[in-house]
Amino acid sequence: MSELHAHCPLEPEADSWRCAGQARLRVAAAAKPVEAGFIATLEHGRLNLQLNRAPARLTLSQQGDDAGARWQLQLRQLPLDWLSDLLRASWPALSRIEGQLAVDAELPPSATAPLQLDYSLRDLGFDTQDGRSAAAHLSLAGKLDVTATTPWRLHHRGQIGGGELLQGGLHVAFADHGTRLDFQLSPERDAYRFSDVVYDDPGVLELKASALVAPADDLPLRELHVDSLVAVLPQAQQRYLGSLLALAGWSELASRGRVTARAQFDAGGIASAAARLDGVDLDEAKRGIGIKGLAGELEWRRTGTAPPGQLAWQSATVHSLPLGAARTQWHSHDGALTLSQRTQIPLLGGSLDLERLDLHPTAASGERLQAGLALRGVDLAALSQALGWPRFGGKLGGAVPELRYADQRLELTGGLMLNVFDGTLNVTGLALERPFGVLPSLSADIAFEQLDLSLLTGTFDIGGITGRLSGYVRALRLVDWQPVAFDAQLQALDGGRISQRAVNTISSVGGGGIAAGIQASVLKLFDTFGYARLGLGCRLQNAVCHMRGLDADGARYTLVEGRGLPRIQIVGHQSEVDWSVLVERLKAAASGTKPVIN
Repeated sequence: MSELHAHCPLEPEADSWRCAGQARLRVAAAAKPVEAGFIATLEHGRLNLQLNRAPARLTLSQQGDDAGARWQLQLRQLPLDWLSDLLRASWPALSRIEGQLAVDAELPPSATAPLQLDYSLRDLGFDTQDGRSAAAHLSLAGKLDVTATTPWRLHHRGQIGGGELLQGGLHVAFADHGTRLDFQLSPERDAYRFSDVVYDDPGVLELKASALVAPADDLPLRELHVDSLVAVLPQAQQRYLGSLLALAGWSELASRGRVTARAQFDAGGIASAAARLDGVDLDEAKRGIGIKGLAGELEWRRTGTAPPGQLAWQSATVHSLPLGAARTQWHSHDGALTLSQRTQIPLLGGSLDLERLDLHPTAASGERLQAGLALRGVDLAALSQALGWPRFGGKLGGAVPELRYADQRLELTGGLMLNVFDGTLNVTGLALERPFGVLPSLSADIAFEQLDLSLLTGTFDIGGITGRLSGYVRALRLVDWQPVAFDAQLQALDGGRISQRAVNTISSVGGGGIAAGIQASVLKLFDTFGYARLGLGCRLQNAVCHMRGLDADGARYTLVEGRGLPRIQIVGHQSEVDWSVLVERLKAAASGTKPVIN
């Protein structure tokens, strides 16, 4: 409900009448009435009305004769903060709005005729109380055609000319050259239908879509049909996806190429999607993840069957592991996107074989990925170099019968058996949380049997030891690829030979030394020594390694039990060692530097 009050003295002027005074408009939703000066003139039967309230000016003029009279409206420099109370009535979360509005319109001769107007918004800015929506220096201009018949219809044709917009985690910096925005809007039951939506940022992003929106619903978007989406990388990523990628921890992702897509969403979520990729390159150097020359077409449907598709790439890296070129074949049936046939991917002289792979994009909970894979003939020396490990020798092979991914957790079902150092290594309970996110976390249990100690110690350069090593690493947990907890036990119970350098290395680990046998000065006369048993354990908790050996005797524990002459026995005296200190001792031993024991 609105009330308008105006008064002025009527004065004759030549062939016209003039009236100048003050007007007051009270709108029910506004806290305060709006006052403005006005001038009205009547000349030859035509009325001209001008309202002035600095800096705004509104002009309403009558054009044409009595038979074809029409009204023209012109509004200039209207501050949007004058409308804040009115806007809060329909948008209660609005805390601030600024900018200027200009309108040119020709009012229709009847209520059923369409209203046509040109508008422009300059330096539009706003904030909401929750901080989730904001804009700064936005410029919009366009044409509106409004048909007042039942149901009413609005047709918009316009451009966005620069500025910034924040909506949730999405931040967009619009191009200054102008981005086309066209759409039609009409009511549909208790919702609003957006049709013929066109968003065109030339050379960056083009969208054609339609949607059904119900603002009163908890989930306002009832339907969305993306008929066509064309994105050119990296421009589209930089302008539209930078903030979302940063929130997900992928701010340093580099990209190039072209992506074309279409999709349908309904009340149940995504119903179908299709994408075509042309020459797409992705690279995240910090994580060692990337792909080059990604190309192909994929289509997925929640129900029914979609046409088969394929994806191929020229090369890829996963956590710095180089993968060769491959081509994958896919099909979609009742919500599952499935690898159609076994795919062999070259990896470091061997291969990573995808035996099967099933993706379930709409799984709200449970498994979104199931896979089975195998490693065949991977060169361990090249693998260790790629991962920054000490240089191992031999070949790596093994099978992962079941791999699952759900809720950002990658989980191995069953065990992974590997043949390394002429022995076996079995990994069970392997799980990786946030594999591509911030602070990835890995947990596993590892058991190894009959590893050749001469190969193992030669790899790590800590001194030579012969014999066979068995043991375990239980409850292993890595955060951001750094160990934070485990319980490990290494033991060689059948004896062998140990070099003088290895003696020093093991002594440094436990903060101890030679407890029995000949004096240290005599040890220098010998290169190797016989041992009967070797054992070392560590339980890492709260950055402290709780040490143990073969057996304990009060404040000390046995690490190496000698055999033969010269007879040695290595004991440890520190039952608790700071993890970082222990790592530094091992590094010093491997580099040939004599460790310092405090």
